[in-house]
Amino acid sequence: MMLIEEMNWKEIESGLSKTRTVILPVGATEEHGPHLPVFTDTLQALEVAKEVARRKEVFVAPPVHYGVCRSTRGFPGTVSISPETLRRLIYDLILGFHDSGFLKVLVLTGHAGGLHLAALKEASEKAVAERDIRVSLVSDFHLIDKDELDAPEDGHAGEIETSRMLVLREDLVKGIPERHFPQRTKYLVMRDVRHLMGNGIMGDPSKASHEKGRKFMEMAVQGVLEALDELERGPSS
Repeated sequence: MMLIEEMNWKEIESGLSKTRTVILPVGATEEHGPHLPVFTDTLQALEVAKEVARRKEVFVAPPVHYGVCRSTRGFPGTVSISPETLRRLIYDLILGFHDSGFLKVLVLTGHAGGLHLAALKEASEKAVAERDIRVSLVSDFHLIDKDELDAPEDGHAGEIETSRMLVLREDLVKGIPERHFPQRTKYLVMRDVRHLMGNGIMGDPSKASHEKGRKFMEMAVQGVLEALDELERGPSS
């Protein structure tokens, strides 16, 4: 498994003779209810990337621990950056990978906020427009088949994420809370929604299990492997 952070430049150079593809895990530092740690999104993306690298020759870059977190602002532990900052950071990183010899970058995000994803997409598009490099953008959360859920409307810190954390770091899961779906405004744009968020859960963690966690993990791994095949093969004619 080629983890860039653990390799010296000679080892990386040797690895580049085998593959020019790197996975960049992107997460967030964000509240995940009263039961999950704030690096949940980062950990999920990183562990999927590592498992993929066990099955396929590909580099895994050090993760980006910060993202755009709008709906969870105001909670202790949520540290958000602006879309502009994330966009510039990811753009610079993609160009940096290219300068270092990589030709294909898969940006794997464990955080799926709308503004967060939009910033990643814009950064990827800008990099591709300016360099001879291929980039794929994959949302880890969206690789999970919602038909497999007991609560199809499940979201943040709910059935999916709690199940996955039970498998990845059960020692950091502090109990299993009941379902909670906060009341959100339908049209109104608000500066602060902390008072509407309750305990920070947007889903049903009570439906979580180790079995589901293993199943969701495999779904994510298979989805990334499929995305890598497309990235390395290129668009079909």
